[in-house]
Parts: sequence; C-alpha cells; structure tokens
Amino acid sequence: MIDWPSYNRSLVRRGEILFSYDFLDTWGSELVGMNKGKKGKPFVFPNSFILVIGYIRYSFQLPYRQTQGIIKATGKRLPAIPSYCPICKRMNKLTIDTKKDKMDNDGLVIAIESTGIKVTNRGQWMNEKWDVQSRTG
Repeated sequence: MIDWPSYNRSLVRRGEILFSYDFLDTWGSELVGMNKGKKGKPFVFPNSFILVIGYIRYSFQLPYRQTQGIIKATGKRLPAIPSYCPICKRMNKLTIDTKKDKMDNDGLVIAIESTGIKVTNRGQWMNEKWDVQSRTG
C-alpha cells in the first residue's frame, strides 16, 4: 500500500530550491555605494543580487523570463523583484565567473537538491504504467 501523502510531500520536496538571503544584509549599503555620484536613474538592485540571479540562470540554463519566474516565486522576502529586461541588461554588464575552482569566504552559496530529477529514461513511466516489455530480438 502506498502512503500517498508522504509520496506527494516527497515530490514537492524535489522541486524545492533552498535560497540564501545573505545578500539582503548589505542590500541598502551596496546600493548607496553604487548610486554615489551616478548620473541618471539610480540602481534599484545591487550587483550581489544580480550576481545571484546570474548564477541561478546559469545553473538551470534558463531563459530570462523563466529566471524572473524563479526569483518571483522564491523571493517573497525581497524588497523588489526585477523583470526580465533589467535582469538581462545588468547581467550582461557583470562578469560572472562560472569557472572558479574555489570561492572565497564571501562567495556565493547555492544549494540544489536534485535527487528526484531525472533527465534520462524518457518514457519510463509509460513503460511501467502499461507494462511494456522492451523489444530485444
């Protein structure tokens, strides 16, 4: 007998993204420094936040609109949420080094739990559902 509530909770946990909000501690002071002496419209989002978004986008290989969706869904504690256009413009101005061997103590931490994500065995569910045997001759 399958414990459906437990099974459902495990499926939901597969899609959870644990997000560190350490960049919120310096949000205001970083923006003050970035906007000091700046001409034109002031920055609304600090570079550290844009960098976090960039790493998420790179890690999941997402387009900008889907990246905006992840930030919107996980960023309930954020002061503001950028749309995909400012994300694109700001990320293209930043240097995002994805080849670093080790991060410094102030590095970025992204934790992804992916034990339930499968990228192979396409159609496995259908084979199990309909009891299809492989055709080996």
